Amino acid sequence: MKFNRWFLIIAAIIVCLIYVSLPKQGTIPAKSSEDSLKTVESRKAKDEQLRTAEDSPIPDRANFKGLAYFPYSPQWVISFEMIRNEKVERVGLAMTDGSKDSLLVFGKAKAKIDGQNIELIVYQYDSGDFFIPFKDKTAPTETYGGGRYLELPLTNIKDNQILLDFNQAYFPFCAYNKSFACPVPPQANYLNLRIPAGEKNP
Repeated sequence: MKFNRWFLIIAAIIVCLIYVSLPKQGTIPAKSSEDSLKTVESRKAKDEQLRTAEDSPIPDRANFKGLAYFPYSPQWVISFEMIRNEKVERVGLAMTDGSKDSLLVFGKAKAKIDGQNIELIVYQYDSGDFFIPFKDKTAPTETYGGGRYLELPLTNIKDNQILLDFNQAYFPFCAYNKSFACPVPPQANYLNLRIPAGEKNP
């Protein structure tokens, strides 16, 4: 499946560039300037991969100028409480082509953002890395209507806290090319607030 190969490539880029210490819930981690530079570099690397790869989801690679993003903001690097499931179960996450993608349900991430109690289902790959598909109030006017994704390594969990950097939120490849099949965020991961961070519409 086209999605799986590209998913691994982008996950590798993101995972290699996310190594920051975990703050207390709802606080901003230190070294925001350094993190901002890492984010810029990861975005450049992704643009280059999309521009040069033969099986890129970008239909017109010759005229591709790069993806669009909200400005980096440390406000959207947030530590969530991680509630692990007592028993990790495998589920079939719905795909845009009607198929199912087999993933583990690791648990739920909980935090308070702008006065709202937020919960997100956290999925896990067999490799150990985490996957969080979500949709927020920026969709569909500011971001892709089908939602966005977060990828993060196992090392982002410490002392029952999980660090989510929404500056790393990205579109599924079906946002650029409908021939790609992509996971659909579950209703439980629809957020009733705007998250103006990460990838956005051109």
